[in-house]
Amino acid sequence: MARPSPARLLQSGPGLCGMAATLTGVGIGRFAYVAILPLLVQQAWFSRTAAGYLGAANLTGYFLGIGLAAWLSRYWSAGRMVRLSMLLCAVSFFSCAWQGGGLAWFLCWRTIAGACGAILMVQAPVLILPRTPVARRGRVGGVIFSGVGLGIVASATVVPSLVQHGLALTWLTLGAICLLLTLITWRYWGAAPVSAPPARARLAWPRLPAPVMLLLAAYALNAVGYLPHTLFWADYITHELHRPLAEAGFFWACFGAGAACGPYLTGALADRIGLSATLFIAFGLKAAGVALPLLASGGAALLVSSVLVGFFSPGIVGAASSYALEIGGVDKHRGYWTAMNFGFSLAQAGAASVMVSIMSTRQSYAVLFAISAAALALSALCIAVIPMLLRPGARPGKMPALAPTPKAEDEIGPLWPSR
Repeated sequence: MARPSPARLLQSGPGLCGMAATLTGVGIGRFAYVAILPLLVQQAWFSRTAAGYLGAANLTGYFLGIGLAAWLSRYWSAGRMVRLSMLLCAVSFFSCAWQGGGLAWFLCWRTIAGACGAILMVQAPVLILPRTPVARRGRVGGVIFSGVGLGIVASATVVPSLVQHGLALTWLTLGAICLLLTLITWRYWGAAPVSAPPARARLAWPRLPAPVMLLLAAYALNAVGYLPHTLFWADYITHELHRPLAEAGFFWACFGAGAACGPYLTGALADRIGLSATLFIAFGLKAAGVALPLLASGGAALLVSSVLVGFFSPGIVGAASSYALEIGGVDKHRGYWTAMNFGFSLAQAGAASVMVSIMSTRQSYAVLFAISAAALALSALCIAVIPMLLRPGARPGKMPALAPTPKAEDEIGPLWPSR
C-alpha cells in the first residue's frame, strides 16, 4: 500500500488545522455540553432549569461572538484570534471543573466558550479556503466543518466512559483534548498570512434583496429547528424516555456521525442537483427528523432522528453559504453571509432561552419538537420561493466554482462590510 506523498500531507495540513478549530470551538466547546447536561442534574451540580440556562448561555455567547469577531478583526489578525479562541475554549472546560464556582461562574465560562466557538467557525475557514486551489475547496471545506461532528462523536465517547469517575474529571478531560488540539495547531495559525488591520470604519448592515432575505429567514429558522437535538437530546432520552445514559451517549454519537459526514455529502448532492433543490430537500428531511420523536420513541426512531438531524445540521451551513454566493456574487457574499450568521445566532440565542423557560414548567419535550419541526418546514418553504424571485438567467443551478482568491486583506478584514 503506497504511502501518502509529502506534498499530499502538506496539502492536507490546513484542512486538518481548520477541522481542529471547529472541533475545539463547536464540536467540543458547545456540543459536548449536550452529553454533560443530564450529568449536571444527576450529580446535583445544578437543577434541570439551571443546567438548561447554561446551555442557553453558550448560544448567547455564540451570538456575541459574531459581533466580537467583526470588531476584533479591525485590530488583530485572524490567526491571532483563532489561537486565543482555541486556548480560551480549553480554559473554559478547566474552569468548569470547579463545582464551587456557582451558577454565575459557569454562566460566564459557558458564554466565553460560545463566543470563542463563533470566532473559530468564522475566522478559521477565512484563513484556509481562499488560499486553497479552487478544485479542492469543496473537499477542504468539508474537512473543516466535519470537526463539528467529530467533536460530537468524541464527547459522546468520552463523557459516558468517565461518568463513574466524577463530573470534574470529565470537564478536565475535555479541556485537555481542546488544549492538545490548540498546541498541535498553534504553529500553523501563527504562520498564517498577516495583513495590516483594515481602516476603522463604521459597521454597516448590508442591503439585502428579497431572495437573500428569504435565505436569511430560512437560515435563522434553521437555528430554531435544531435546538431540541443540540440542547436537550440526551436529557430527553434519559429523563423523559427513562433510558440509560449509555444509550443517550450512543444516540448522541449517531448524531455526531451524521454531522461528520453531512458537509461533504451535502456539497456533493448540490453539485448534482443544484443548491436550491439541495436546501429544500435538506430542510424537509431535517424537519422530518425533528418531528419523528412525536410519532415514535423506539430505538429505530431515535436512531433515524439522530442521524437525519445530525447529518443536515452542519450540512446545510456550506450549502447556504454557497447559495448566498451564487445569488449575490463574490463582492456581496461576505456581507450576505455575515448577515445570515447574525440572524442565525440571534434566533438561536432567543429561541434557546424561550425553550428553557418552556421546559421549566413542563415535563415533556414534545412541544419543543413540534415548534422546531414547524420552523424547519417554514425554512423549506422560504427556499422554494427564492427561485421564483430570481431572473430566469440567474436561477440557481449547480454549485459554481468559487471565484479566484481575494486579496488577503479582504479575507482577514472585518466580517461586517463598512462604508
